[in-house]
Amino acid sequence: MAASWRRLLAGAAGLALILLLVPIGRRALAAASTTAPEQAKSYSTSQYLSPVALHLSTDGLRLYVVCEDGDRVLAVDTHTRQVVQQVRVGHRPQGIATSPDGKTLYVSNEWDSTVTEIDAESFQARRTLATGAGPVGITTDRAGRVLYVANTRGDDVSLIDLATGNERKRLEAGHFPEYVARAHNGRRIYVANLLVRGPYDQPPTSELTVIDPDQQKVTARIVIPGVIQLRHIAELPAGAGGALVVPFMRPKNLNPLVQVRQGWYLTHGIAVVRPTSQSAEGVQKFQVSEVLLDDIDRNYADGFGSAATPDGRWALVTASGADIVSVVDTAKLNRALRAAQPSQPEALANRLDLARQFVVRRLRTGRNPTAVEISPDSRFAYIANRMDDTISVIDMGTMQTAGIIDLGGPKAISRWRHGERLFFDASYSEQGQMACATCHPHGGLSDGLAWSLETPQLGRDVVENKTLLGIDGTSPFKWNGMNPDLETQDGPRSASYIFRSQGFSGSEVKDLAGFILSLRLPPSPHLARSGELTEAQARGQDIFFRSRTTAGKLIPPQDRCYYCHAPVSHYTSRVRMNVGTATQYDTIQAFDVPQLEGVAMKPPYLHNGEAQDLEEIWTKFNPDDKHGITSDMDKVQLNDLIEFLKTL
Repeated sequence: MAASWRRLLAGAAGLALILLLVPIGRRALAAASTTAPEQAKSYSTSQYLSPVALHLSTDGLRLYVVCEDGDRVLAVDTHTRQVVQQVRVGHRPQGIATSPDGKTLYVSNEWDSTVTEIDAESFQARRTLATGAGPVGITTDRAGRVLYVANTRGDDVSLIDLATGNERKRLEAGHFPEYVARAHNGRRIYVANLLVRGPYDQPPTSELTVIDPDQQKVTARIVIPGVIQLRHIAELPAGAGGALVVPFMRPKNLNPLVQVRQGWYLTHGIAVVRPTSQSAEGVQKFQVSEVLLDDIDRNYADGFGSAATPDGRWALVTASGADIVSVVDTAKLNRALRAAQPSQPEALANRLDLARQFVVRRLRTGRNPTAVEISPDSRFAYIANRMDDTISVIDMGTMQTAGIIDLGGPKAISRWRHGERLFFDASYSEQGQMACATCHPHGGLSDGLAWSLETPQLGRDVVENKTLLGIDGTSPFKWNGMNPDLETQDGPRSASYIFRSQGFSGSEVKDLAGFILSLRLPPSPHLARSGELTEAQARGQDIFFRSRTTAGKLIPPQDRCYYCHAPVSHYTSRVRMNVGTATQYDTIQAFDVPQLEGVAMKPPYLHNGEAQDLEEIWTKFNPDDKHGITSDMDKVQLNDLIEFLKTL
């Protein structure tokens, strides 16, 4: 039935048949819109482990490894370098922390919106704690009484009372908070936000959120201009300056890419955040500098993990797209910053001549290195290789690889896994500048930016980057709807306009497409587990399927929500429509109708990203009722409609 509907929807006649739809039960809608994967069904995920987070015990004898795809945590004996224990946790675990006494582990489960509490000695799960939506980063306060959990899809931080297991409160963070670190002295908790908010036609501005755990409130929001995708946070000891080292990606998305034909439309580096003076009220102030880890002729794409030796002499930063860890001499870094400090510190991020002054070694890792941990005695560093199911061991004395720890994942590489490896591999682009994951972080999200890609007229047709989650069955692709399938989208087009290289081979494109089409949306945090709608969501569903205005006037078929966003095909008609959103900078008027599933986690909106939230789509950018009849709605009705859309 679903396949038949797709064929009907391909033309105008199919669109007319959508009008036969009537409001039906929520479960029936879900069944109709959850069609079988078209191309991904032949790809198997198997039981790959995919290590994404590490934590060393206080004595350095146990390395705890969080395995995202394996839904488990492993304990590795650092002396024998063997896996000695494992425990199952929730779905898609992401972060790990220990209690101050080291007796308890806490693991965040992103897709379950929970934390698993584990007894470190018996390695058994004790209890499950509820969090906000999509938890990743996690730490305790210095007393071990309160757990701080960054909720990616909630844009907030949960504070969980560990005595009762109940959530005390939530603090607002930036957009998509992902990683958390507690200061050495325990007086601050830092939260790195992966994505940004802001006008589509302005440079991005990232936020590092600062929480006072004693007062349990946000005390600072550190602005890091011009960058996105803040990752792991490493803190140098006070004797080495006490700065934070945070990897970032710096996009040049406001420039037409044809003007940077030789590359450099994005770069990769670190933010160096120093505590400075305190205000009269005792609020800590911070100074931000930005430096690149890229070289002039080589990029180190997708900075991810960061760690510092206990004495602060070395900092390590993994480049997950380049399979490299950069070793930074912090004394040389500080000297370079002092010597080159301009009036605007962030201006350093445009210089490609600084890294050679403080990066003393580039060491090869396994595929897709993520987290890095350094032993308490500074002898060894451990790096999680997500696409290899291994841990690289670095001898910090010789600065050489001292071994590989095999975590025991499958040795056979399926076509699905091969496609996943390609997705995270930046070696296919010119100078290793970017991978697919660079613009689609966290496993397929949109980076939330508008880009001026290939265009018939210089600077025209700026388009917002789309998510890759849940796109199977929603072809064609691109906002202009010109690519009929992902092989077209990711083949010669990507090679010529994005990677500036020969790109992927034919078989590689097929495997990559198969992996992308297998990506699924996480459960909506706005929908009850039972699938039942709240009163407001039910009213919003009625509005979505309405055929008459509030005054009882018949709404023309083409102006009804479900005309363009048909539930039977992921809430998209899979054709182009002109809804009056084209601007003077667009060379076309009609755009591909996006699917609405997962719309709550896809801001910004419209083809160029100019709508910052769902409400703006109809209040600010639909003055003439071309994008559905909405002018008759009052505030409550519009809110109800939005609440329903968030459940999809």
